[in-house]
Amino acid sequence: MLANNEMNDAGPSPDQARETITIAGFGACIITGYPVPEEAGFLRKAIARAQTEVDVEIKYSIATLTACPAPTAVERLEENAFAHNPDIVVLQFGQTDAKIAVRRLWNEVLGRRPPPKPFILASDRPPRLENRLDAFFRGCAGLALGARPVTSRSDYRRSIAKMVDAVVSFGAYPIVFTPFVFDNFLADAWARCYSCDLVADFAGRPDVCVIDGWNPLAQYPRNKILLHDGIHLSQLGHDILAQCLTPKLVERIQAQASSFPGTTESCARGSG
Repeated sequence: MLANNEMNDAGPSPDQARETITIAGFGACIITGYPVPEEAGFLRKAIARAQTEVDVEIKYSIATLTACPAPTAVERLEENAFAHNPDIVVLQFGQTDAKIAVRRLWNEVLGRRPPPKPFILASDRPPRLENRLDAFFRGCAGLALGARPVTSRSDYRRSIAKMVDAVVSFGAYPIVFTPFVFDNFLADAWARCYSCDLVADFAGRPDVCVIDGWNPLAQYPRNKILLHDGIHLSQLGHDILAQCLTPKLVERIQAQASSFPGTTESCARGSG
């Protein structure tokens, strides 16, 4: 696992006297935009768009745990997300959790030790036909072998609930993204289940926002929203998620800005 922390301003120069809202992003590498250019990542794009609609300065930090399942991420939440005293925490875990380890299971069935898997650096190239066929056949093999996801549904739900409760206890507002679509139809089905679980688990709670990342992306062809590995998002995929996140950020920031001492009515409404 690799943690990467950063702190940036997404607003005006420091000499402008405005209140400040701090956002912390905590998730797998997709939350940074990887492997597309950083400025194309959904969190940065949503923050940049939200900044044009609110009359407060937005500062943000992004902490990533590469290929990290949610149960492991729970243990790293405090050190990665709370260091900058955030007002809002955006959580994004699930792509690793819903993955199906078909090759590992196949080696177990054959009773042999799997060869060491070489590290493959993801790129932002689109999927080719062979990528789509490989994903399809891996899904079929996983179905035949009875393959299960890396993290069970119950463990995933429990882990996200722990992170949400920790963020609320800290005094921040959690925004949770559900898992996204996959090129592998079996992993995609599990991701859909996880998404439905989270939407149901937090329904009616005013202290948390859950954004279903599966449904908006599922409306588009997979070869348009996913890259060659069938997991990471294309720039279009990130833009779709940014469109979902921006109004949620604006709504929460304006609600918090209205409670700042001396806030005027026009300031609370923002500039949009």
